[in-house]
Amino acid sequence: MSQPAVFGFYGSSNTGKTTLIVKIIEKLTKEGYKVATIKKTDKKIDIDKKDKDTWKHGQAGARLVVLSSSHETDFIVKENMKIDDIIQNISEMGYYDAIIVEGARDSSIPKIRLGDMEERDNTIGYYQDNFEEIFKLIKKEIDKKTVFDNQDIGLRVNKKIVPLSEFPADIIKNGILGMLKSLKGIDKIDEVEIRFKN
Repeated sequence: MSQPAVFGFYGSSNTGKTTLIVKIIEKLTKEGYKVATIKKTDKKIDIDKKDKDTWKHGQAGARLVVLSSSHETDFIVKENMKIDDIIQNISEMGYYDAIIVEGARDSSIPKIRLGDMEERDNTIGYYQDNFEEIFKLIKKEIDKKTVFDNQDIGLRVNKKIVPLSEFPADIIKNGILGMLKSLKGIDKIDEVEIRFKN
């Protein structure tokens, strides 16, 4: 149910974006956080190689191609996706505390700028060899999001977490439990997830 904290990094080529991101991922992972990443580029790049089996599947019309080997599983979506849709798909694939976007442009994503590039919307920090400061900023935002996970009930509307005090949380939880217990085939309820679009 939790929405991961999302952070973007941007800057001109050779400003150290990837190096900084790798260092942040390593430190977050060492502290027990789960991290996912997105690399955005304006260049026309394909990771799928011509004449490979997966490439042939895509050429034949498959919109999603999956390569599963003994050490990794790769999902290749044969279309350009909006960043919000990518983040939603990542969230549905597993639990992550943070998603880091290299090359972020979307105004909804809080961003860290490297170098002298023109400032983008929602820039929350500037990297100038201040790793510890940037890391603390990121960790603080992640920890704010994970408070949501420690509640008995969480509510997210239009991808935004809605804080619930005890009274509305109890009404929602007890109402849903009451309805579910009346359904056939449900004996024990440990966790419930409901999604719908209006």
